[in-house]
Amino acid sequence: MSDIANSYCTLAEFKRYIKPSGQTLSIDADDDDVIESMIETASRRVDNLCGRKFYPTVAAELYDIPYDNVIWFGDDLLAVLSFLNGDAVAILAAEYILKHANSYPKYCLQLRDTSSTIFVTNSSTSSQQVLTVNGIWGFHIDYARAWKLAGTLAAAWASTTTLTATMTAGHVLDAHGGQILKIDNELYNSSSVVANTLTVQARGDNGSTAATHLILAPVYVWKPMSEINQLTMEVANIMYHSRHGENVETTSTYTSAGVIVTPRSLPMWAQEVIRKYQRIV
Repeated sequence: MSDIANSYCTLAEFKRYIKPSGQTLSIDADDDDVIESMIETASRRVDNLCGRKFYPTVAAELYDIPYDNVIWFGDDLLAVLSFLNGDAVAILAAEYILKHANSYPKYCLQLRDTSSTIFVTNSSTSSQQVLTVNGIWGFHIDYARAWKLAGTLAAAWASTTTLTATMTAGHVLDAHGGQILKIDNELYNSSSVVANTLTVQARGDNGSTAATHLILAPVYVWKPMSEINQLTMEVANIMYHSRHGENVETTSTYTSAGVIVTPRSLPMWAQEVIRKYQRIV
């Protein structure tokens, strides 16, 4: 059972990553707990190093009425759930475009040049922080493939408070948990999956709203970008070995006194990934 949230790799993925070829890793509950803690820490370290989040959250962000019909986002936008004008009336998706059109994440919203919609003030005639973009925020360069179908609900999830649901047979969820899931617009961090019983850590997680779900509702699992997945496992690997004084990667320097071996923090490829996805302010 997992209690880590918004991690970029699972316990099973990490153990496959660190195991020597041809060998298997035994199950050790205490060590697994340590590993999961390191995975979550490594995931947040990746966020901090890049200055952005690579997991999905739901939030309603407020914006001023712009002078040019363009709203520039302060965060990485993946999908719009609703867009409200200053008078709290919804603006339909057909009335605006998101840019870039063919890539993710989106960085701005613009009213179409053919739209008859205009931005209006609120009831106090204020133009500041009156436009509401409710969306899924986070960084993923291929959002169309970010959610992988993992199965369906075998029974309706009629409660908004219970933490367990029944999956149909043949689902592909990780038994140990530690995955980000989505049903309709509700997000979860999974805790465990025993046979076909899914247990989640909380309802309405990551800023989403708890809701009921129909039988056969699709259950999706978040697939972190492969480079972020790999970077997280490498950071966790360094943490895992360093607790025993092991150096995962070293640099050899030849001097008159002989060879001096010193540890390196992250390999070059990992530093390149960080530079590639680092937020430029």
